[in-house]
Amino acid sequence: MMAKKKKYKRIVMLVLLLPIVLAVVWAALLLFSHGSPEDGYSHHLSVLTYNTHQMGMYEKAYQNRVIRYLQRQDADIVCLQEVDVYKNDKYLTLPELRKALEKYPYTYFDFKVYNKRHQYGLAVFSKYPLSNKNTIRYSSRGNISDYCDVAVGKDTFRLFNNHLESNRLVVKDLPDSIEGTALRESVHRISDKLESARKIRQMQAKAIRAEISKSPYPVIVAGDFNVTPLSYTYLKIRGGELRDSFLATSWGRWGATVVKRHIGARIDYILCGRELHPVATRIDHLNCSDHYPMTTVLGW
Repeated sequence: MMAKKKKYKRIVMLVLLLPIVLAVVWAALLLFSHGSPEDGYSHHLSVLTYNTHQMGMYEKAYQNRVIRYLQRQDADIVCLQEVDVYKNDKYLTLPELRKALEKYPYTYFDFKVYNKRHQYGLAVFSKYPLSNKNTIRYSSRGNISDYCDVAVGKDTFRLFNNHLESNRLVVKDLPDSIEGTALRESVHRISDKLESARKIRQMQAKAIRAEISKSPYPVIVAGDFNVTPLSYTYLKIRGGELRDSFLATSWGRWGATVVKRHIGARIDYILCGRELHPVATRIDHLNCSDHYPMTTVLGW
């Protein structure tokens, strides 16, 4: 009788633990790379994505560390977020940026902020022709997504460049004290910002997913999602058919693309349709922005 009770308890414990184990495995598969890519493809395309933190904070082209980094790279397509160029030639201007990256004859600039002082938004630099340039419109103060078609020989791909809603947390959101009113107000303020940003990102993810679903071409989805792979936003955009280039091209790596207060997270991505195969992915630990650039080679 006692043996039966012990056996029953073990079964109950296994049943109770199974969802936890499955959740841990699921999270690990999204957070840590676990691919063993093979390269035997006749065609390759390298894609770089980089949140530039306002293009290196206004530095002129000749001294701009972001631009100098990009000049050293040989990516076929460069997707940039937080591109900030100025009308005042004391700072980085759009003609200077074009000139500095003239090895890319095809460009697409899509600015969310456009005024007499500066322009702020997204940019694509490409060695291959770009066409069908479109903005994915949604309500946001400074964030934006767009897409265009890239003609690579006889093949065409639809490229999405994204900068999704930030949580907009700043130092002053932190409490002056861990006691009393200051702490309560800080917690409420941070919670409100996180919840507001979460709702906006969910709407953005739905809009992007709708455009991905309509694409007549294999898709490449790049940019700063501002969330980890465990989020609704990432899972909605990725859907069931897109490959995550980082997860598919190595084994057991964490792959942080942003590090704050010694805590790293992967919030920048390069995803691709099943017709494309990630061959290699590299994250460069470059201290020119609050993000790290990511480069992926795709084969087909």
